[in-house]
Amino acid sequence: MLVASPPAPVWGAQLYLLDQVEPLRQRGIVLTLASPADSPFAEEWVARGWPLVELPLRLHGGLRRGDGSDRRPGPVALALDAVAMVRSAVRLARTGRQFDLLHSYALRSHLEVAVAGRLARRPSVLDQVNIVRPGIGRRVLRGVARLASLTVANSAATAAVVGDRAAVWVIQPGIDLHRFAPGAPEPGLREQLTSDPSAPLVAIIGRLDVRKGIQILLEAMARLQGPAAEAHLVVVGDAGTGPPEFAAELRRTGEGLLGDRVRFVGRRSDIPQILRSVDVMVNASKAEPFGLTVLEAQACGTVVIGTDAGGIPEFVEHGVTGLLVPPFEVEPMAAALERVLGDAALVGAMTAEALRRAHPARGLEAQYDELAAMYRSVAAGTRRPTPRPSLR
Repeated sequence: MLVASPPAPVWGAQLYLLDQVEPLRQRGIVLTLASPADSPFAEEWVARGWPLVELPLRLHGGLRRGDGSDRRPGPVALALDAVAMVRSAVRLARTGRQFDLLHSYALRSHLEVAVAGRLARRPSVLDQVNIVRPGIGRRVLRGVARLASLTVANSAATAAVVGDRAAVWVIQPGIDLHRFAPGAPEPGLREQLTSDPSAPLVAIIGRLDVRKGIQILLEAMARLQGPAAEAHLVVVGDAGTGPPEFAAELRRTGEGLLGDRVRFVGRRSDIPQILRSVDVMVNASKAEPFGLTVLEAQACGTVVIGTDAGGIPEFVEHGVTGLLVPPFEVEPMAAALERVLGDAALVGAMTAEALRRAHPARGLEAQYDELAAMYRSVAAGTRRPTPRPSLR
């Protein structure tokens, strides 16, 4: 199977794919990466001993400018991108004839892979993990998905973006239930996360991006009343590929609203330990495609609050395994925080039920089995999905 990716840093999505390679190999599925060799992702791929086909795929522009605005690129930029995509598709088609299947692992390589599959007469799979906003981008995505053999979505919410005229298989992410499990907090870690280790501690994990809703959580924390008003907040993550100005503004806003009750700790690799060290984990996104950190927190026995948009409601049942609030609304978020910070019995019941549902249905072995079945099914010309056990 040939997996195509433009140049990319090693973020969560890339680590997610890297961790799949060996388990899939054990199931008879061999993945080869097609990417520029000097990409950080490709370098990490080779360092782990996996096969690479060097192809000069480039990270072309999207249908909106990369300056944070909604403006469209000019006609010259669009024309140059179109030429680059055609060249990439031809190169991929030549290489793809040596493989059973072509798989696009990035939104901006979907068109090249779908076209290359047609040119090479090989099935093509698109990995769709983003909720694309309504408009021309979503219309283009739906057209490309109909051109491909199959789109793999990480949630029903993401699958809905692709539309009902394309073949879609939903494979929700699994987690390592050995790493993400209840346990004692690591000594001294809480002191790194907050200025008052004895105070209730709320966490939000993710990029410092306006769509993640961190600014909403800051405002909600500032409005807490009663005992909950003593709670602190730790923000885990950095600006990533987003505008650094927003990240700086977010820090200033946090310090202005909460003072020493908020701490920004940047990107961390010890997420399981952090989740076991905090009292509440929040996802405040506008529409999270899936919400993996929410599931990881549930597996660690930490109570969660998420938004009732995107993929989170597919595995968080309100009042049963966590709380759901409308996205980007301050008052409901504050009310949910006060509820979990003031009702230990409710928290105990919700975390126990979330743990029961997560084991073993959300483990990695179930996910790898389903991925291997998907690859075999598409390569053989069939696309019949195997239903996954529901967490609801």
